[in-house]
Amino acid sequence: MPHALLLSAALALAGQVQPISPRDLDQALVVPPRGESAANLAERIRASFPPKTDLTRGTHAPLIEGEYVAFILEATADARPRIGGMVNHSRGFDLLPIGETGLWARVERIPTDTKFAYHYMIGDRRLGGKAVEMPDWAYPPESREIPGRKYGRYEPISFRSKVFDNDRKGWIYIPAAFDPKAGPARLMIFQDGTAYKNEHVGTVVDNLIADGTMPVAILLLLDPGVNDDGRPNRSVEYDTLSDRYASFLEKEAIPYLAERYPIRSEPMSRAIGGASSGGICAFTVAWERPDLIGRVCSHIGSFTDIRGGHVYPEKIRMSPKKPIKVFLHDGTNDLINRFGDWWLANVAMNEALKAKGYDVSFLQDRGFHAYWSGGRVLPESLRRTWSEPPAR
Repeated sequence: MPHALLLSAALALAGQVQPISPRDLDQALVVPPRGESAANLAERIRASFPPKTDLTRGTHAPLIEGEYVAFILEATADARPRIGGMVNHSRGFDLLPIGETGLWARVERIPTDTKFAYHYMIGDRRLGGKAVEMPDWAYPPESREIPGRKYGRYEPISFRSKVFDNDRKGWIYIPAAFDPKAGPARLMIFQDGTAYKNEHVGTVVDNLIADGTMPVAILLLLDPGVNDDGRPNRSVEYDTLSDRYASFLEKEAIPYLAERYPIRSEPMSRAIGGASSGGICAFTVAWERPDLIGRVCSHIGSFTDIRGGHVYPEKIRMSPKKPIKVFLHDGTNDLINRFGDWWLANVAMNEALKAKGYDVSFLQDRGFHAYWSGGRVLPESLRRTWSEPPAR
């Protein structure tokens, strides 16, 4: 007899309540439980958590069995709680009442190789909030430092932008292999620079350089500007379809870096990347100014109607081909909201670029809309971004 069945039999003989697995709970919720069956199910659900777990605060972890994820909350009968966050394409979903027991539950099937964030909602009140790593989630080995290998350094930056009339912060990353005597380095710019720093971008770059799969490049990690009233200017800067952000890079950000370190000026010696709105921003810069930057690295790019970005596929098809190389990444569990469907938007971008004959690469997975989705594929992203165009 399998161990699980032996344990169940032992608990039954001892008069103890048997915990329920997320898979079995999924089956139990097919027909909404009532009366005694609901009371028995609620006992089994409570027995699945450590003793004295407070299920009313939403800070407890969900129950996970393979791809089955069980969300549980205790609330009043009229609460009608929901799950919000990254699960279910960010649209959220209702929890189901377990009779009159005060427990609410929902089971979702989530890919085992993903990481997601969620929270509970009762009306406008938000409860809990947690990031969950599924059983097969892991960062790639290139995201970790290798003993005995040298790594570079981060330098904080701060300056005032005249183009946007706001304050700027971020980081410069100098890889260990950079040698000013060897000549100017290549350049890679990232929007949401601190987020990429947190995704170990410096470590990844040093490992790829050491492995010979990426050239020596200095990183300019730029955070969104902060206006004088304290509000971030992220969407205005990143989602707007114009050459303004490219002008900011050309007139202010790149010269700030070039005053300190020698960098190459050829467009194909420069790349720009970002995630979400930072991803569409990266494409817009290269699209508007292919003479300034020639390579694009977009993670979960927001090619949706936030500020008109949904028009890009048609613009690509109708405009003369530009000398740029594009890398796109997105996951099938990306956002769907009032601005559009992120996954379908990225698919449309890839198809339009291919149809026009661009050097484009599209990395697809099952990830959700989060910086860590880009961080997990960062090594492969940079390899493809910096690979040479195929021979004609």
